[in-house]
Amino acid sequence: MLSVARVITRFDDRLMAGSSPSVVLARPSKRPKAANLLRISCGLALLAALYHWRFIDVAALQALLAHPVVLVLALAGALANIPLEAWRWHMLLRAQGLALPFTRTTRVFAMSLFFANFLPGAAGGDLIRGAYLYKAAQGRRTPALLSIALDRLLGFAAFVLLGLVAVAVRPAALHGVLGWSILALSLALVGALVALFLLAPRAGRYARHMQPWLAGIVADLALALRLYARDRRCLGLAFLLSLSIAALAAVPVALIAATLPQGGLSILDYAIAALYALIANSLPVTPGGVGLGEAAFASACLLLAAPGPHAAYGTAFLAFRCVFVISTSPALLASLLDAGTAGRTKTRQRNGP
Repeated sequence: MLSVARVITRFDDRLMAGSSPSVVLARPSKRPKAANLLRISCGLALLAALYHWRFIDVAALQALLAHPVVLVLALAGALANIPLEAWRWHMLLRAQGLALPFTRTTRVFAMSLFFANFLPGAAGGDLIRGAYLYKAAQGRRTPALLSIALDRLLGFAAFVLLGLVAVAVRPAALHGVLGWSILALSLALVGALVALFLLAPRAGRYARHMQPWLAGIVADLALALRLYARDRRCLGLAFLLSLSIAALAAVPVALIAATLPQGGLSILDYAIAALYALIANSLPVTPGGVGLGEAAFASACLLLAAPGPHAAYGTAFLAFRCVFVISTSPALLASLLDAGTAGRTKTRQRNGP
């Protein structure tokens, strides 16, 4: 894990360095390295604890290979979400007047999903999207980068809404400290999204009292938020798309869980548990949410299951994680091909005709 994170972090540095000749990357301090090591350690410790308490069963993972149809369906579900999520981000970019090629946007988004599985920082794969926008959105970088934050918030809000529906269907899923904590944090983030749009028109008024560089950023943010607030059709369509993405994301987890010899729960119960697990998995605590998603899924399944000996519920989410990494791995090949093409182009330009 450490070696993979180190290689990918270097790749991010190259992207950012190549985005503009004026960008100078500061030498990383020891504090971020210590924080990254702590996040990786937390993820590995969570997995070890789940294995020790028999919420993860390696033998069950091997047994899943005997069900190739389920694996193919889960892989297809994970793959189907990639262009949908890229389309949502593409719409948010277009709302700011940034007409970037959809094929390129999809490619960059897929790359960000792959790297998010390994990058130890809080931003994760969003570094890839940020580097792309830094180069492609000259003069409109602040609103372009805001599209990444809004894209994440809309996705999170969709998970929260579906989670509330799940609570109405199965109130038992919310019992316990973990369930209430996830719901409280999710509602807080949704509240922040609403407050962001309510306060956007006023933000520009205070820009003149700030330092010039900060005033420019605040003014750009205020203008970008006003554009989003006026384009209700774009926001509505993006949120409806987010609901579809959230529902589709829970399907592969539920299919895998229903196939594993765990018993006691319906596929609907597994889908409800998957929603909570996916919310927890998106929290920037461990690389790619490793350990958090498995723990949240196992906890939700325990609350929904009948009293008695528990099954290794965390195995299902761990299997889904493996499938998800596989579904995003073609983006790594695409990025390597892009890097090779860019290198050959630079070589030709230096050598001349």
